[in-house]
Amino acid sequence: MEQYDQLDDLQLNGWQIWQNSRFFRFGTDGVLLADFARCRPKEKYIDLCSGTGLVPFMLLARGDAAAAEAVELQPYLCRLMERSCRQNNCEDRFKVLEGDLKEIRSLCRGGCYDLVTVNPPYEPMGRGILGQNPHRELARREVACTLEDVIGGAAYLLKSGGRLAMVHRVFRLPEILRTMENYHLTPSRIRMVEGHAGERPMVVLIEGILHSRRELEAEPTLILHREDGGMTDELLQIYRRERKE
Repeated sequence: MEQYDQLDDLQLNGWQIWQNSRFFRFGTDGVLLADFARCRPKEKYIDLCSGTGLVPFMLLARGDAAAAEAVELQPYLCRLMERSCRQNNCEDRFKVLEGDLKEIRSLCRGGCYDLVTVNPPYEPMGRGILGQNPHRELARREVACTLEDVIGGAAYLLKSGGRLAMVHRVFRLPEILRTMENYHLTPSRIRMVEGHAGERPMVVLIEGILHSRRELEAEPTLILHREDGGMTDELLQIYRRERKE
């Protein structure tokens, strides 16, 4: 599929990422997750359902993460991540783990990660009409892993006090909260995302802490677009990767 490969500029310190147009390419949600996740250089960090590795590459490029690991099921996407590692000269700091999230116990040692990020498939099976591209369906729909697989896998990986940062659809929020509770993850931060001011939010960013009693902090709603359709100042800031204190 090399004829469909494309090298995209992250517009951050010269970092670039390889993608393939036949697979699901990264969009705004992944960029928002990289901004929402609060990673520190000394923390042990892993990304699940990684695709081409947008979130870990962004955290590495910004200097938030000193090293990263990524779990991805599709072999070709793993090869693209490895290619991006060579492109960015970070092979010694980025470990690509090819395998099934449902078999996470055979891929990674549990209870040792400070941060897990995930931009999982949003749609449960049985909702909507299946598309014609099986590669994109794996990214969009819970064909290969469910919400419980994602949250349960994150809980296994995290040390006590470790954090899961996830982006998902708002209509799944009740299920997300129930499942997090089942795996002893306490919601600590939540942020709704609206396309335009006053619209019903469609996307939610949520962080959970393993074995914590922290109170939930509701962050201000993120508005993506102005009335004229242009990006809001905050979204522009996120895309420019400007650090926020």
